[in-house]
Amino acid sequence: MNTPKDLVYIDEYGLLGSNYYWYKYETHGITKGDILQAGLTNERVQVSKSIIDILVSIDQDFQKNGYRLYIKEGHRSEDLYNIVYKRRVAKFGKEVTDTILNIKDMPHSSGLAVDIALWDKETNKEIYLRRKEDGVPAFFVHFYQGREDSESRGYQDLQDYTIGVMMRYGFRLGSKREYFHFNYQLDLPENYDE
Repeated sequence: MNTPKDLVYIDEYGLLGSNYYWYKYETHGITKGDILQAGLTNERVQVSKSIIDILVSIDQDFQKNGYRLYIKEGHRSEDLYNIVYKRRVAKFGKEVTDTILNIKDMPHSSGLAVDIALWDKETNKEIYLRRKEDGVPAFFVHFYQGREDSESRGYQDLQDYTIGVMMRYGFRLGSKREYFHFNYQLDLPENYDE
């Protein structure tokens, strides 16, 4: 297992989050034994220490508007990538799995990638940036763009806002272009147009 040596737990820096696969493994056809064998031993999120101060600054930026940064996933081991890929292909098929999982680059294995959500400071709940019934297609940027109903416009506005904040701090959308997945790549130009 190739694990970065500088991983830190985000909660030790006052950040909110919980590891996605710790709670959602069964929905992807994965067993508790699978995730434990892949090195995931608790719900706490880890990231590279090199980005922790940046994430704290992003959280402070979101708080100006009544939100908090909520990190749903940071570091994911290569072993966990492999087992997730294998089990998802068995459950959902290769085509669907390849649409949302970057098994080639494994960006989370670097500790420099995060999957995020907005958290409402007042209600202490996640703010959803898509309708659940819209399924996997709604994971990707611009799904709601150009739609006239106010709910869709609201989702697009929140996605644009979230992406804009993340990019100001050097994060870029991942190659799959999900509205919630960001890689810290300050050397690359911004890769999203509202």
